[in-house]
Amino acid sequence: MESTSPVASPVLLSAAATRRPAPSASALPALRELVRSLPWLMLIFAVPGIITASHTWFYAQAKDPTYPFTRALVMQVPPWQYWAFVTPLILALGRRFRLERGVWHRSLAVHLTSLAAVMVPYATLIYFLSRAVGERLISDGTLGQLLPLLMAKYVVTSLLIYGGIVAIGSAVEYHRRYREGELAQSQLETRLVHAQLDALRAQLHPHFLFNTLNAISVLVRKQDTTGSIRMLTGVSELLRMALNSTGRQLVPFHEDVDFLERYLDIEQTRFQDRLQVVRAIDPATLSALVPSLILQPLVENAIKHGLATRSGAGRVELRASREGSRLVLEVLDDGPGLAPGWDQHDGCIGVANVRARLHQLYGEGHVFTLENRSGGGVRARLELPFQAASSEALAS
Repeated sequence: MESTSPVASPVLLSAAATRRPAPSASALPALRELVRSLPWLMLIFAVPGIITASHTWFYAQAKDPTYPFTRALVMQVPPWQYWAFVTPLILALGRRFRLERGVWHRSLAVHLTSLAAVMVPYATLIYFLSRAVGERLISDGTLGQLLPLLMAKYVVTSLLIYGGIVAIGSAVEYHRRYREGELAQSQLETRLVHAQLDALRAQLHPHFLFNTLNAISVLVRKQDTTGSIRMLTGVSELLRMALNSTGRQLVPFHEDVDFLERYLDIEQTRFQDRLQVVRAIDPATLSALVPSLILQPLVENAIKHGLATRSGAGRVELRASREGSRLVLEVLDDGPGLAPGWDQHDGCIGVANVRARLHQLYGEGHVFTLENRSGGGVRARLELPFQAASSEALAS
């Protein structure tokens, strides 16, 4: 049976197969990125350092023409370079604690605390630089005496610099997330088109058409006009429903159930008494939004590998229930189960597409497992966030 390895969020269920990378694995690339960006940050912050040093020197010339430019550079450039070293920390805090609606008060408290922590070494640096160049005000007091005064003096400047770094970092981050969202949306639309084409191809597959036409010819020879018309109407309706879902990423679950009913109607006519379908669908789930055509590949696999490969009767179960904020969908069969190395075989396009689309739509907020049942057969299980469809979607 085609399938995919479990794709799930470890935050939601401990049995999920997807694992987050270890912290140590992500820390090293971040450190390398910091080392690569530091020279550029030092160069960027050197510009305002030189500008403020020039301003200080020109201002000092009015009082003391002997005031050296090097003294102004010593007083202004190192403090600006200090901001180059703390910028990565500020940007990291900005990404972690965003000033967004609903959480801005908590994030603001974190940033104000961070600003105070950053200002302590900043004021300390200014103190020692001032003593080094012989500033009279600084030389008359100790660090403990002058540190609060220096922090009060430079609090507005520090707040503007800190806020500017956070603002620029947030703008870059939002732009990055916007571009990633555009890319994800584009990929999602591509996956949706592929899923629709895969569904159509499954119905138009030569083997499927041969079996369907053969079943219709048998009904015609038996003069079963009703059965023949039922088969032809079912194929036509199935194709129409697949085409009508084009362009929609999520549909109400009742639409997916209707599509499955048409598909199963054809398969039951084809297999006659050999195919037994059991449905346990909670009516409360019919209004939930699900990815379009998400269950058809799983049902097709259950029939293809659970029934078509043997001469006896087979059973397929469809289950849908709501568990709190989760929508649980299951497709079960009583076939021979998954053979060793099944995931290495060809023909896994359908379920691989299901896995990719679920990942694009829900990220780590879903669970998708496919495994052998203890009593025989295979269970495909999906857990999705329960999203109620709008009244307009339900009416359509």
